[in-house]
Order: sequence, then structure tokens, then C-alpha cells
Amino acid sequence: MMKKRIAIIGAGPCGLSQLSALKNDAFDLICFERQSEWGGQWLYPYQNEADSSEEYIHS
Repeated sequence: MMKKRIAIIGAGPCGLSQLSALKNDAFDLICFERQSEWGGQWLYPYQNEADSSEEYIHS
């Protein structure tokens, strides 16, 4: 039986959750991330390149 191929765009919280949920032998997974490190919103601002449209909110 051929594995289903799934591409996940972005390795932020949602992308990593999907990778975790789908990890088994039934799927051939690949994740695309533009940053050098995975984590997305979980990375601190000083670790992530600032975007001119970003606004940091602290709780």
C-alpha cells in the first residue's frame, strides 16, 4: 500500500502539532519552514527576524 504524502507548511505551534499527530508509518510527512529554526511563535523575538507588520504582545 502506498503511503499518503502530506506537506505541512510552517513549523510553528500548529505545524508541529500536526507533525506529532500524523507521525506513523501510514504517512510520508514533510514540513516546510522559512526560518532557520522551528518553533514559530514559541521563539522569543530576539531569536526571530522581526517583520515590519509584527506587533509583540506581552501578557
